[in-house]
Amino acid sequence: MAGIYVHIPFCARRCIYCGFFSTVREDEAARYVSALRAELRLRRDYLCGAPVTTVYFGGGTPSRLSPQQIGQILDCIRKTFGLDQLTELTIECNPDDITPAYVDALRALGVSRISMGVQTFSDDLLRFLGRRHSAAQAIKAVDVCHRSGIENVSIDLMFGLPGQTSDIQMHDLETATSLNVQHISSYCLSYEEGSPLDRLRRQNRVIPVDDDTCAAMYDRMCSHLRSAGFEHYEISNFCRPGYHSRHNSSYWDGTPYLGVGAGAHSYNGSSRQWNPSDLDVYLNGMEQGTPQFDVENLSVTDLYNERLMLRLRTSAGLDLSTLSPHDRTSILRSAQTLIKSNSLKLENNRLRIPESKFFISDSIISSLFK
Repeated sequence: MAGIYVHIPFCARRCIYCGFFSTVREDEAARYVSALRAELRLRRDYLCGAPVTTVYFGGGTPSRLSPQQIGQILDCIRKTFGLDQLTELTIECNPDDITPAYVDALRALGVSRISMGVQTFSDDLLRFLGRRHSAAQAIKAVDVCHRSGIENVSIDLMFGLPGQTSDIQMHDLETATSLNVQHISSYCLSYEEGSPLDRLRRQNRVIPVDDDTCAAMYDRMCSHLRSAGFEHYEISNFCRPGYHSRHNSSYWDGTPYLGVGAGAHSYNGSSRQWNPSDLDVYLNGMEQGTPQFDVENLSVTDLYNERLMLRLRTSAGLDLSTLSPHDRTSILRSAQTLIKSNSLKLENNRLRIPESKFFISDSIISSLFK
C-alpha cells in the first residue's frame, strides 16, 4: 500500500498563523498543474509499484483550483500509478469555496472525503485569524457537502486562541457535533516562526494562552467529543466509528507515500525527500526537467525513533511484537518509570499513552528515544 499527497499552495489570502508553504500567486495555477503532472511522471518509480490506496490534496487551499484542474492531476495519477485500489480521495476546502456545483464536480471526479478548515464558529476569532469565511458560511458548507452526497466530511477546529473563553470553545464543540460531520481534527494554536502571528507575539500585541489553560481546553474537547460518540484515535484527531482518515493514518503507520508539489515531503521506508518551499524554484526545476529536492537517508536509530514518535501518537500505540527482541527489552526498561506513573500503559503487548496524558505526549515520547 502507498499514498500520494498533492500540495496545492495557492490561497486567496494567507491566515496569520499559517506555517505551511503557501502563496497568493493564483495566476500561476495552470502552470503549477502542468508542473505537478511532470513531477508525477518523473517520479513514477518512487513507490516501487506499491498500489496507491489513498490520495490527499492539501495546502494551501486546494479548492482554489477548478474541478477541471483537479481532474487533470487525478488523470495523471491514474495513468501513472493506477487507482484501482483507491479507498479514499480527500481534498481540503475552504468553506467559502464550497458551492453545490463545485462539490458535485468533485464527487464526479471520485472525491470521497472533504476536509474543511473551519477553525472556530466565532466570527470575531475568524476575523482575528484572517479567515475568509464566517461561521454561517462554514455551517452552510457542511450542509452543501452532505446534500451533494459527500457523507465523509471532516472539519478542523482550533483551541488556545487569544480571547477564546471556555464558553466560546464549548460553542465551537457543540456546533461541530451538531453538524453530523464524521471527523474532527483539533489543534492548539501554535506560533510558527516567521508567521504574522508570531510577529504579533514578539511585539506583545498578542499574548499566547498559557499552557495550563490550553491543557484544560484540550481535556474539555476530549470529554465533549467522546460523549458525542467520537473515537479519539490520534492526539489531534477524532472520528465516528469507521471514519478515521485513512491517508493520515498511513503516516502514523509508516506506510510509504509520495508527496508532489512545492514544499511536499515523501517517505519510502528508508529515506525522506522534500521539494523546495519556493514556487519559482519548483516550477523552473520541473519545466527544465531538473527537479530540485533534498534527501535525508534515515539511520536505524532514526527509523526506530520515528516509529516510536508516530505510533505513540495514536490510541492503538506501539505493537511491541514489531520490534526486535533487543529493542523490545530496551524500550520496556526505559518505560518502567512512565508505566508506574500512569504516563504509559502496557496492555496486550502494546505500549500506549493514555488520553489523559496526550497533551504532554511530546515529553513522554522523547524520553524513550535512543
